[in-house]
Amino acid sequence: MVDLDREEHELLARIARRWYYDRRTQGEIAVEFGLSRPKVQRLLDRARTTGVVEVHIEMPMGLDLDLEQQFVDVFGLKAALVSPSVSDPDEQRSLVARRAAGHLEQLLVDSSVVAISHGRDIGAVPRHFRPSNDIDCLFASAMGGSPKVDAPTNPNEICRSLAERCSGRAESLYAPAYVESEEVRDQLLAQDAVAHALKVAAGADVGLVGVGGTDDNCTMVRSGCLTRGEVRTLRKQGAVGDVLGNYVDIDGEHIVAPHSGRLIGLSIDDLRSIPTVVAVVSGQEKPRAILGVLRAGIVDVLIVDEANAHQVLDLVQKGGD
Repeated sequence: MVDLDREEHELLARIARRWYYDRRTQGEIAVEFGLSRPKVQRLLDRARTTGVVEVHIEMPMGLDLDLEQQFVDVFGLKAALVSPSVSDPDEQRSLVARRAAGHLEQLLVDSSVVAISHGRDIGAVPRHFRPSNDIDCLFASAMGGSPKVDAPTNPNEICRSLAERCSGRAESLYAPAYVESEEVRDQLLAQDAVAHALKVAAGADVGLVGVGGTDDNCTMVRSGCLTRGEVRTLRKQGAVGDVLGNYVDIDGEHIVAPHSGRLIGLSIDDLRSIPTVVAVVSGQEKPRAILGVLRAGIVDVLIVDEANAHQVLDLVQKGGD
């Protein structure tokens, strides 16, 4: 504590007692001590800065606010939520999804439009999404699906599940994530149903997206959208991860791959135009992907497990290579 003369120390202690213990208003304290309200506020501030008043917050197990704030400061995010790490991948995904569901509940109001991506992390969110009141909002698929992927991880199914839990609505995108050629893609985008669905997603207020890696067993390979050979080619080009099939390198630069013209989904520019994009990430092989996506300026809110969070910040300290 800062050394204070007895008179000042006594005044600060008396005013702090009235404010913190007796629950007096600043106006009441001002009258009692013959001071102005601004003077009372300055004295309360001084009581904290000099150590006369010390604030202690008892954190629940697994909550690391300093770690979350580092992400906000380093990447300019609106918020970051970090879940404690556990060894079981399914339990880890569930913990992250629970945080994501809670945050989504806070964001949504009537008339909100939410663009939804694919993947296991996003697919786990509906199980924990339980708003206290019905919300007249719309969940829109931001990317085509794949018949090789289980229903809970396809965007259309995720949209329907979320909508059911808040009496909202779902806008489905009836198209595959990747098609055979750019010509086929252009033909599909010319159809009103496909074009309308993508337009709705592009105009969303909130985006809920996963972050994919570029390992041989990444989501895009498991879903049959890309072959292992195509993913390996992406890695040679410097790709570290993707959002909605849009690949970036470690510096956040977009990787334009040969198959990019076959993608049916929102682009990186579309995502940047959405006011609040929430990325939900768990699992191994993700730190470099997360870092690349954060540097791309796509994400506003990051919800992630603690192990990935620490590894991302380690990469930043080491230069991000």
